[in-house]
Amino acid sequence: MKDIFITQRSETRIRDFNDGFNEKTVPIEVRTDRFTGRVSRILPFRLKVPEPSHPLDLIAEAKKSCPFCPERIETRTPMFPDEIIAGGRLRHGKSVVIPNAFPYCSFCGVAIFAPDHYIPMDRLTTDVLADPLEASLKWFDALYAYDPAITDYSINWNYMPTAGGSLFHPHFQVVAYPEPTTFQQHLISESAAFQKRNHTSFWASLLDFEKKAKERYMFSEGKVEFLASFSPGGIFGEVLVLFRELKSIDDVENSAWASFLKGLVRTLSCFHRLNLDNLNMTLLLSRTGEPGMWVQARIMPRVIIPPWGTSDVNYFEKGHDEKVVVFPPEHLAMEIRATR
Repeated sequence: MKDIFITQRSETRIRDFNDGFNEKTVPIEVRTDRFTGRVSRILPFRLKVPEPSHPLDLIAEAKKSCPFCPERIETRTPMFPDEIIAGGRLRHGKSVVIPNAFPYCSFCGVAIFAPDHYIPMDRLTTDVLADPLEASLKWFDALYAYDPAITDYSINWNYMPTAGGSLFHPHFQVVAYPEPTTFQQHLISESAAFQKRNHTSFWASLLDFEKKAKERYMFSEGKVEFLASFSPGGIFGEVLVLFRELKSIDDVENSAWASFLKGLVRTLSCFHRLNLDNLNMTLLLSRTGEPGMWVQARIMPRVIIPPWGTSDVNYFEKGHDEKVVVFPPEHLAMEIRATR
């Protein structure tokens, strides 16, 4: 990985007003992941511990008009055409999949977790998460039966408004498309190129490297591996989840999904302990089993930075496509390894 993971270290000097204007040196680290194309600036000196950010008064007020709550879901949410989903809505356990009223593409759904309007992160158990996950997979199967050209999917999660969620009621954003999205296609192309050059999967090589380094590797659950990304996509880092040697959605058996949920809940437990009670998740899936590519997910905490409620995204990410990271990946891995 030495040719793929590049670290550049530098420093700047300032006269610190907190120390009588004595001169001090501030380290700066820039990480480039040549495989994903991501560049991250690791700045742990900017770390500010987030505060709990779930506004219970606003959550209660929003419940009065929430379209996902049981008393409104039948009248205030859209339905699929019957030729796609008989009856217009797909139900599994406590979960319901409906069309996204504000779609991003032709096949864009919402998997509502349960009747509960608000589920705190420490109550997101494997039982709670299993129904919307299974409902999402059933929706993908229904779309594939409707149109076999729809072979690429993702299960996405904006947990709480800080992470871009427009409703407090917990739900996955489930998306299906005939062609992969930009980042998914980048990973597919790079995976195929690496496989052709090296006669092995990049993800297998990465996993072997991280396990030996013991810095960013976290833990495994069955065939599912959890580690911290070298160059993360979020200010508090990123958890990379790899379904070992599983290339297609059809390769993932029930035991692997159960392992994924178990590891996800462990990750959420750590986030909650650190007051990182907001997150984005993207789980990338395909039926085509592209060369060298594995099923995988990325989970990123999102925060409001105290004391002024500043966004965790600034000009470096929006204007320069570089991530500012205040929680080094190695620290995130250490915290999650310590969480049981």
